[in-house]
Amino acid sequence: MPRETKCQAIVLKKQPFNEGDEIITFYSRELGKIRCLAKSVKSSKSKLQQKLQGLFLVNLSFTQGRLPKIISVEPVKVFSGMRENLENLKRAFYAQELVLKFTPDEQKNEPLFVLLENFLEFLNAQTTEEILNFALAKFKLEILQTLGLGVHNNAKAGDGKEIFFSPTLGGFGNAVSFDGLKVSPAVYGLFLELPLIEFGELKEVKNIGGEKDLQNLLSQFIEYQLERKVRSEKFLRQ
Repeated sequence: MPRETKCQAIVLKKQPFNEGDEIITFYSRELGKIRCLAKSVKSSKSKLQQKLQGLFLVNLSFTQGRLPKIISVEPVKVFSGMRENLENLKRAFYAQELVLKFTPDEQKNEPLFVLLENFLEFLNAQTTEEILNFALAKFKLEILQTLGLGVHNNAKAGDGKEIFFSPTLGGFGNAVSFDGLKVSPAVYGLFLELPLIEFGELKEVKNIGGEKDLQNLLSQFIEYQLERKVRSEKFLRQ
């Protein structure tokens, strides 16, 4: 009898497979990114269909093998509040795409799982667009840090020194590089401030006005690291 494995996971992606099956991609706390086969999930009689919606947090049980088969799924959190607001949902889709594209299969990274869960929890609470922008900038900074791709800070503020950001050099500095972009004190201050506060404390952010510019810089850095475009970036800007 095949051995059963259990874990807690977030549904990232669903792909058709054969006539009535789907391959489900999860990001799990215990195993990292995994793919499992959901047999006959498209059938109207399937009990799995409603339990495997995108970005559900679930308790998952599956058989081990070349293509693991799902035994059971029980939703833990469905983040219904997030799904009722398009702006919140767009940011969730962006986070979903980053986790899919940045992570290799079956490589555990529990801090990344916790970050994604915390971000979805935050998006589940109704909030203002300004706070949502702070939250997305914070998520970008933290996912890079969690993946070992953190933004370098070689800049020194004050004394009239100009600060630049270079996607190819990986961060902030005072010297003008060949592709360096000049940034305002507000943007640099926000970069320093966001890692020090929790998602629930974002309403207390002091460096107002730099969130969109910081996000643009981080998006360039992310796409440089991925060596490809993030498709949900366009949807995010609409």
